[in-house]
Amino acid sequence: MSKGPAGRGDGPEGDGTPQAEGKRPGPGLNASSGYTYLSYLIGGMVLYGGIGWLIGRWTHLPVLFPIGMLTGLALAVSLIIFRVTRSGRQDPQRR
Repeated sequence: MSKGPAGRGDGPEGDGTPQAEGKRPGPGLNASSGYTYLSYLIGGMVLYGGIGWLIGRWTHLPVLFPIGMLTGLALAVSLIIFRVTRSGRQDPQRR
């Protein structure tokens, strides 16, 4: 990619105009999205892993702890997918 007069990359026309600044990599993604999604993953595993551990201790079934962690991970991933796919849509009535 060639550089424009200000040291910035050429725009889509290739005429030396700078590219539009502030473009996001995708809908609903910004600088703090990664930390938000990471906290969903960790929180889901901790919450459902803890519930599985408590029920496993109560019922003497230690296998419920990893089942709870995997359930929390699966629910967190589904929440992330739901939020990312819904963030690109706009409600026509809210415009």
